[in-house]
Amino acid sequence: HFKALAEQMTAEHDAATAPVTVEIHPAEKVDKRKENRRNVGSAVAKRVYDALGVEKALRNASDKMQVSYDLSAVMRLLVVHRLIEPGSKHAAWEARGRHFLRSSFSDDDMYHALGRIWEAHNAIVSAINRNVERRWGRDCSNVFYDVTNYWFERDPDDGPGGLLKKGVSKEHRPEPIMQMGLLQDADAVPISYRLHPGNTADCDTMLPALADMKRDLSMDSVTAVADKGLNCSANMAALVAGGDHFVFSQSVRGTKSADAVRRRALDPEGYATVADADGDPTFKRKSWQGFKTVHLKAGETASGRAEDVDIEVKFVAFWSRKYERRARAQREKVLEKSRQLVASPGRYTRATHLGAARYVKGVVFDGETGEVCVTGTKPELDHDAIAADEACDGFYLIVTSHTDWDDGRIIDTYRGLWQIEESFKVTKSELETRPVWVWTPEHVQAHFLTCYVALVIVRILQKLHPDRPSAGAILGELRSVECSADEGNWWLFDHRSDLSEELFSLVGLEHPLKHMRTGDIRKMFDKDDSWAPARKD
Repeated sequence: HFKALAEQMTAEHDAATAPVTVEIHPAEKVDKRKENRRNVGSAVAKRVYDALGVEKALRNASDKMQVSYDLSAVMRLLVVHRLIEPGSKHAAWEARGRHFLRSSFSDDDMYHALGRIWEAHNAIVSAINRNVERRWGRDCSNVFYDVTNYWFERDPDDGPGGLLKKGVSKEHRPEPIMQMGLLQDADAVPISYRLHPGNTADCDTMLPALADMKRDLSMDSVTAVADKGLNCSANMAALVAGGDHFVFSQSVRGTKSADAVRRRALDPEGYATVADADGDPTFKRKSWQGFKTVHLKAGETASGRAEDVDIEVKFVAFWSRKYERRARAQREKVLEKSRQLVASPGRYTRATHLGAARYVKGVVFDGETGEVCVTGTKPELDHDAIAADEACDGFYLIVTSHTDWDDGRIIDTYRGLWQIEESFKVTKSELETRPVWVWTPEHVQAHFLTCYVALVIVRILQKLHPDRPSAGAILGELRSVECSADEGNWWLFDHRSDLSEELFSLVGLEHPLKHMRTGDIRKMFDKDDSWAPARKD
């Protein structure tokens, strides 16, 4: 019996690997009606997409919706296209033949689906969180939160209930913006995101994202790590009241830092210093216990009256020579504009001076037009303001409710924020989240949801790879694994690298061979999440 079985298997193997004769017709032209070039790197992305449970969440949601098309197929195409060939929604539909995916829906169906996809966003994000936790585990001992904004080439804003509003642009642009808050774990895998109108203050965006995380992961306590823009009384009070903790940076200069705290941070006494080979200091730090006074509004207290409450905290101040040099280089660029503002005030407005007025005395802007007002006082550089800022160069201040943590742990925890800054760069550059080619609030929300899912897929691949390659390197490889149509049902592949082989292997796939049949390629896109089984506790 087994000899016969072995002979049969040998015969099947020989038949599958036997040479194939292909006829070449010298006068034959390329069929311009067919998609002659297709991407197969998307098979890796689809494997992760399937393991995240997005399709099941959408199918459960679509059971309650009246749709005549495959809602999951629309979402799958939009996410894959965002990873492989970022562009508009219409461009994704037109390029649907570039992927070995079933996309039997119309252009109108796709735009109609955007609103339905947004209706299911909570179910999708929750499903992703559950599957990340049960398949790969996640480190939520510290969670990192930050806010960025996206500008739109349209003016004015989109009215009541819309997201596009005039606000403080991080890129100093005058167009309407929209705020996006992102929460991710210690491995840089996103946990939650929220979109907010462009005129929303940063500090008002964090608590909803944390609530989403606690809902999905059933967590009792969390340590939120964020920059100084999130350091406000409401966030501190809510975290401490809920049994959570915070690690926030705090401005050494400006009004957000109390005079006593600033003086102590700048006082050289008590610092432990690290020097280079020449004895010049490169880094120093010190810490002390104290209290942070949070100002609670009337609606936030049991008494119904506004109150000030002291929270026990630990302050850690540190100075870095590298940060000092960077701060001085950045200020020099602002000072150059300050000198230009002094020399030619009429050339600048409130929207175009880019912070230059902070170092200029005697300049006043019109409240309506933003133009410089003629007051009879000649503008001049404010040397006292320049000197005050120079004294703070290189200094950073961290405040935390973890009063029992050592200084090194606090600083290392805070430094983990760089990964969320990188996530913003990935979404804006590699995934080309902007420009946004849709306009209604529901469609904008659906667009960012597909970008969020794409970012999760990239981060999972990074998490699984032992060398943690960059997002750009991963996307570059997935985009390069393409094939060209040959005779019959044969396709010719022309890219293979160590990283592309490793990416296919991570999700339980073999890298495509040089020549493959259509049927064998399609099998790579079959749903299969067995490569990522649920962990056993």
